[in-house]
Amino acid sequence: MNILKHIFAKFHLTTPSAIILAAVILGASHLGYAVILSSTSQGGGALSSFKGRAIDDTDLLTGKTSSDVIVLEYSDTECPYCAQLQPTIKKIKEEYSSKVAFAYRYFPLTQIHPNAFEESRIIDCVGKVAGAEKRDKYITTMFEEKLAKQNMTFAPGRKEALAKELGISTTDVAACVKDQASADIVTASIQDGVAAGVQGTPATFVLVKNKKGYDVVSLVDGARPYEYFKAVIDEALAR
Repeated sequence: MNILKHIFAKFHLTTPSAIILAAVILGASHLGYAVILSSTSQGGGALSSFKGRAIDDTDLLTGKTSSDVIVLEYSDTECPYCAQLQPTIKKIKEEYSSKVAFAYRYFPLTQIHPNAFEESRIIDCVGKVAGAEKRDKYITTMFEEKLAKQNMTFAPGRKEALAKELGISTTDVAACVKDQASADIVTASIQDGVAAGVQGTPATFVLVKNKKGYDVVSLVDGARPYEYFKAVIDEALAR
């Protein structure tokens, strides 16, 4: 009904015309949903191969780390859409943590988000110092704070203070960030994302492990609703 009212107000259509146009709009939205679910599928149910780096211990997986189904997110901590996606990702993890593995990779868009590269470095170092669960908590808390303040830019020193609040050694993190290796890791992650086909953030791959690597069940682009991810993950688990 809200769609119809909007159509009436903007275009001054008759009721039958508005109903037809609204039906077309709703149909198109469902078609878009289907495209997301099947965009990586080929004829006969075959799936495309994942072109990014293979999942390994450096990804600091959370959830069921032994699962053949992996939800892999390429993200930018200054990206507002990445922040908007996090409540959905959190809900997915609550439901599927006993069934699938979750991975997070860095894809800072440095031309428009000047602090994202350094924030990616500190996230990587939090993982090295404190492990997978702490890194996951750090990422979640960072996004939650930015969402709450409606500001994607952290004040100077805030990212270090957040680590301290989560019980992470800021001395060890600072030493790690000073090492060129942390910058190299973030740069390599960006290159990996490009190879995988990432064109913007957030970009979330739902993968299924095979004998040679990983099949892409779907690439879900943007901050899509929970239902999109649930449908794709359920499809992956059924394979």
